[in-house]
Amino acid sequence: MLHSHLVRDITLRSFGYLNHVAVDLYFLIKTYLEQWPTRCLFTFCITGFLIGSWSLRACDYKITREHMSFSDAMWLFIITFTTVGYGDLYPTTYCGRSIAALIGLFGLILSALLIAIIAQKLLLTRDEKYVHTFVLNTKLIRNRRNYAANVIKFAIKVWYLKQQNKHTSFQYFQAHRKLFGSIHHFQKIRQEQRNLDDQCVGFIELMALQQKTNLQAKETI
Repeated sequence: MLHSHLVRDITLRSFGYLNHVAVDLYFLIKTYLEQWPTRCLFTFCITGFLIGSWSLRACDYKITREHMSFSDAMWLFIITFTTVGYGDLYPTTYCGRSIAALIGLFGLILSALLIAIIAQKLLLTRDEKYVHTFVLNTKLIRNRRNYAANVIKFAIKVWYLKQQNKHTSFQYFQAHRKLFGSIHHFQKIRQEQRNLDDQCVGFIELMALQQKTNLQAKETI
């Protein structure tokens, strides 16, 4: 921990102190998991596998009062770590059972980390999100134009049928129904466009907007 550049950086420690952020071991672990998630998870698994297998071999005995082989200890670690537990091997001493319980807890924690890392990898990046939003927005604009044209078309048709005193005919009711349907779809697409714009706005966009607002306020003053 003391050899980390994050701990030795005086500027970072001062900035963390001003923002009430403790640069400790927990902070370093979260930082390394953020920068190198796959590498950290692989390191944790290999380190825990070696230490846990050796601990099981050292703490557990067979019926003949001999230590189990290292290969059996490795297999017992794997089935305990993955919470499978076939039952072909199991610890018999209290120390071995304690180690097995810790290995099971360690496996649950690393499984949660693995799920979090996979979920993070499946998320769209900022650029990918912009491209996806652009494609969806283009499709919504095209549909919005079509429904806007339908609103104008059916509004003219309703007005024409009224002028012809056909406001009780089947064509009038059909055009009236299509007019309100087009208006409903037009408003729905507008709401979807607003929601799409809100989803695309992130922390970086908010910071840029705040800086732009501050500059405009300074120019006004």
